[in-house]
Amino acid sequence: MTLVLFLSFVLLLILNVPIAFSLMISSLVAVIYGGFPVVVVIQRAITATDSFILLAIPFFMIAGNLMDNGGISKRLISFANSSVGFIRGGLAHVNIVTSMLFAGITGAAVADTSAVGSILIPAMKSEKYSNSFSAAVTGSSSVIGVIIPPSIPFVIYGVITGVSVGRLFMAGFIPGILIGLSQMLISYVYAKKYNFGQVKHFSLRNFFADLKGSVLALLMPVIILGGIIIGVVTPTEAAVLATIYALFIGFFAYGELSIKRMPGLLLESAKTAATVMFMIAGAYLYGWIITSDQIPQKVVALVTNFSSNPSVVLWIFVLIYFVTGMFIDLGASIILLVPVLFPVIQILGIDPLLFGVVTVMALAIGLVTPPVGACLFISCEIAGIPLAKGALAAIPFIIGMFLVLMLIIMFPQLALFIPRIVMG
Repeated sequence: MTLVLFLSFVLLLILNVPIAFSLMISSLVAVIYGGFPVVVVIQRAITATDSFILLAIPFFMIAGNLMDNGGISKRLISFANSSVGFIRGGLAHVNIVTSMLFAGITGAAVADTSAVGSILIPAMKSEKYSNSFSAAVTGSSSVIGVIIPPSIPFVIYGVITGVSVGRLFMAGFIPGILIGLSQMLISYVYAKKYNFGQVKHFSLRNFFADLKGSVLALLMPVIILGGIIIGVVTPTEAAVLATIYALFIGFFAYGELSIKRMPGLLLESAKTAATVMFMIAGAYLYGWIITSDQIPQKVVALVTNFSSNPSVVLWIFVLIYFVTGMFIDLGASIILLVPVLFPVIQILGIDPLLFGVVTVMALAIGLVTPPVGACLFISCEIAGIPLAKGALAAIPFIIGMFLVLMLIIMFPQLALFIPRIVMG
């Protein structure tokens, strides 16, 4: 069955069938080939999506869209500008810090690229930053959106493996901040070398004025994570609170949302959430089929015969993730690979929490690598340059992300420290 599953899945991808449908159709073909009744497909799909924690995905998406369209973008950018705009290469740093702030709101990288890039790339052009550098820093910094909590990929990983989503959120803090700092260092070196950007002076008055204007937006991550940390709400309930809070800000605090715009925002969120849920349903079938054929056990035997060193095995998986991420969407890659690889890390005693962070970080790099590279593609479109040109400019940022990933693998406590201290 597994061979039929893989062959039909690859064929559908070649035919440019969306990932969600490719998963479901190839699973259906494999089930029929294996002689199982077709009703199994429906049963497994319903079982896969009948999960309370999965409700967090559509609510985080709605909250992100509401915040993005409710006047948050320009306020967060103003705050970031007053905070780090005085550093050499100011707008590049503003770009990165804004992405870090957005990461605590949307949980999705592509949304951050569109929101931040549409404002900052034209501004960077006006200050004589090269188009390729502007696109590279925008696309690369957006990757932070799936690492700093809340993170939709962490929710998907938690559902597949049973690892606490709250602990995964906590584990993403330090790695996400380290990626942001590494990108700021790279941007500073570039700005110094090529004389990018204007040199500005720090204004304490502007800083506090912009902080006051953006404080309501900055409270969003506090609501989400604070509630989870103190145990008042689950991640799903936190997502609902975030949505209610976003509605309040958009309608009453900033007044930039209107009833007229709501159907479009909700429809956009529903479409994206439906795609993710469809992928999860297909992945559940996919996982059931490969488990029936004992593929995970065979992978365990193959990997452990090659090496039983946890760090070596993690790097083997990182390479697999890197190649996969170049061609397949992050969420789909988690759904496809984690059910096969997770038994290996359990046998080798690798912390599932650490594996979750490594998985999301490694696959997130694919968001800025051709030929797919969704974040880089969007930022290059905004900058008006070919994808290849943006990819070349993004290489230093990709290397920086790999170095941070290396630190996390070498020193796991960088990821595990906060969840162990906060959540025990």
